[in-house]
Amino acid sequence: MMTQEELTVWYEQTGISQAGRALVDRIRSSQPVRKVGSGRSNVCGRFPSRKMGVTVQFESHQVELAAIYEMEHDPDVLEYYDQPTSLRIEYSSPLGRRVGALHTPDFFLIKNAEAGFEEWKTEDDLVKLAREKPNRYCFSVENGWICPPGIAHASSLGLFYRVRSAQNIDWTFQRNIRFLEDYLRGDSRVVSNQIRTAVRDWIAEEPSSLADLFRASDGIASRDDIYSLIAEGEIQVDLSSALLVEPDSVQLAPNQQRTSLTLAIPEIPDSPHADVSADKLRLHAGPDALAEAVRRHAAIEAHMSGRMVEPYVPDRTLRRWQSYFRQAERTYGDGFVGLLPRCHLRGNRNAKLPETTHALIAQFISADYETLKQKRKFHVYAALLRACETHGTPAPSYKTFAGEVNHRPQHELLLRRKGRRAAYSVQPPYMELALTTPRHGEWPFQICHIDHTELDVELRCSVTGTNLGRPWLSILTDAFSRRMLAVFLSFDPPSYRSCMMILRECVRRHERLPRILVVDGGKEFESVYFETLLARYECTKKSRPPAQARFGSVCERLFGTTSSQFIPLLAGNTQIMKDVRITTRSVNPKNHAIWTLERLSHWLCKWAYEIYDNTPHSAFGQSPHDHFAQGDERAGRRDHRFIAYDSEFQMMTLPTTSMGTALVSAGKGIKVHHLHYWSNAFRDPRVEQTRVPVRYDPYDISVAYAYVANCWVTCHSEHYATFRGRSEREVKLATAELRKRMQNHSRNLPLTARRLADFIVSVESEESFLLQQRRDAEARRILRGKVQHTEPGRPSAGIDADVHTDMISEEPLERLPLGGSSLVPEEYGAY
Repeated sequence: MMTQEELTVWYEQTGISQAGRALVDRIRSSQPVRKVGSGRSNVCGRFPSRKMGVTVQFESHQVELAAIYEMEHDPDVLEYYDQPTSLRIEYSSPLGRRVGALHTPDFFLIKNAEAGFEEWKTEDDLVKLAREKPNRYCFSVENGWICPPGIAHASSLGLFYRVRSAQNIDWTFQRNIRFLEDYLRGDSRVVSNQIRTAVRDWIAEEPSSLADLFRASDGIASRDDIYSLIAEGEIQVDLSSALLVEPDSVQLAPNQQRTSLTLAIPEIPDSPHADVSADKLRLHAGPDALAEAVRRHAAIEAHMSGRMVEPYVPDRTLRRWQSYFRQAERTYGDGFVGLLPRCHLRGNRNAKLPETTHALIAQFISADYETLKQKRKFHVYAALLRACETHGTPAPSYKTFAGEVNHRPQHELLLRRKGRRAAYSVQPPYMELALTTPRHGEWPFQICHIDHTELDVELRCSVTGTNLGRPWLSILTDAFSRRMLAVFLSFDPPSYRSCMMILRECVRRHERLPRILVVDGGKEFESVYFETLLARYECTKKSRPPAQARFGSVCERLFGTTSSQFIPLLAGNTQIMKDVRITTRSVNPKNHAIWTLERLSHWLCKWAYEIYDNTPHSAFGQSPHDHFAQGDERAGRRDHRFIAYDSEFQMMTLPTTSMGTALVSAGKGIKVHHLHYWSNAFRDPRVEQTRVPVRYDPYDISVAYAYVANCWVTCHSEHYATFRGRSEREVKLATAELRKRMQNHSRNLPLTARRLADFIVSVESEESFLLQQRRDAEARRILRGKVQHTEPGRPSAGIDADVHTDMISEEPLERLPLGGSSLVPEEYGAY
């Protein structure tokens, strides 16, 4: 981003008016005017922009996200802002009425020589809008799609306004730039001069394809090295002509010159409505009709050559077939089509009922049957009979009426009778006929999915044997290989805690996070902690539309596989509960539960990481593990993007408060969620009365962490003995009950830490959150086990923020040196 001095120079060079400068200053200093969301079919999300230093919103992953990639890698674009401001535009309706509207463009761009707005839409949407609002959107042969009212408003400020169509997106370039994204980041891998020289000399001598370079450099340069050189411009390829994932088709150019990646935006076509000549009339026939035409053709040939026709065909019939053959030859240039049977033209195919009756049938189906009342066909038919009598027209039979109903499109019928969700199962599939980006990615860790489900098995407490209910399973799966990258079991419903833990487990096992993370619209994925973690490690988040399971089919399929292949093997599974009427106490799964959360987690991980991972998958013909390894070898391991499972990462997975900081009070320390925490680092006079970044462990509320003097220090609660081992959820349950009790007794006393601690240790309160306490104890056993079972050859982290009851023994936690305070979440996802 430009500094204030650079912006002043840019203002002078471009000559933008004072009103335009004021608008630019307001856009640069303000947040987006609206938050994008997923509607019925769009996938929205946030892109971590290196150029802007914040996460940028997009409302469509096929249109606006592609625009973001163009602007991110276009050297002519200095800055760009999403949902920048609302413009008041005016235009005339088709009836001539003056219309005013508040319009928010998708992006505001600051380029080297100009600035202005861009609105991105699909070609189909633009054609539809041009038909409905011809004075707002129209097509110009010289300029393509334009918005005259937007241009008029922007030009008065010295800015531009452009409408961009998805038809102009170069998807080959898009796929290549996304493939190279890991190598285009500022912390890309360093390639030695020896490898650079060897690769440059080989290309100069034998310029060929990228696949030939891979074979020639085997043992000298890795694929990561070669991809890094392509991203730097050391190896020159045309990113708009061939895909890097298909190295045989990528041609290398000789006479290498160091160049930077530039954006090649395709030219706007002359018109989307170019005249297309009418196709020649074509006749389509089924297998039986073709077989009959072949038989007739053979009979004609035999008759013309003087041979006997078998089986016998009358001469008159043969002459008629010959006539059909010659007529089709003159008309279509192909006599064979004249021999096709015309059974579909036989008989009287005109409607027997008058038009009035057909109109009444359509009216009653649309207005009386296809309604939310969900009337039966017979009831609607009875009303139709009365209407036919009133209009004096013949009434149809019930069979005819039922046939008309059954011939209605099932999706539209269910949509009107039962709503959008019920009709989703029969909704026509979306056919992506144009080449865009593969929906499941092109290499491992490019696109991953997170989702949660409640398992169909009852668990018990490992100490008391009490039934604790059904656990929740969280899965992180790689869409490219269908591999389960991480699984996490907990008794808590989906929350930011399970999201943080599943990402932590992924880094512990694989030392990296996905490039794109697909989630649903759950509140746990909108958490500021989750957003900050993704922004910190430059993960693009995509939110799929609500109530449309096909967008998350990768995870949904895995849930089904787990429920069908693993859960039925366990005692206490709840399959029988699908038919509650036949369930008795003797067969109730609650009375047959023998599994604990710790043991179930152990065997579930063993099944997911060993059995499922090495079982051939129907989509590839090989196991997810082998497909993952093959993709890793082809696309490069990208080890420069690996994330160390160290104290810094573990601290990033801990949540913070809504403000992210806390005030250090003299003699009391910091206050987090009504509790005071103290550390000896707060004795420093320079720290007192200052705000410091804070973190807390949701599974042990007795400790918190503060960033003091460039390191994280452990802070203990004033009631450490009482709160030790208590989770955040457990304390929240106790807090809610205590508040309710105080309201019932009309005692408007402030809720203090002392009052909360007294309540928690009281015998009366134990029953209200004892179940949650046991569930958290089971969860902590799992987390301890994960620290002790790291993968072979990988050093275990010095500190695991999951198990703070083990960390905090007699001695306080030592300070953890981190490189600055970059862990503080800024507003609007900055990192």
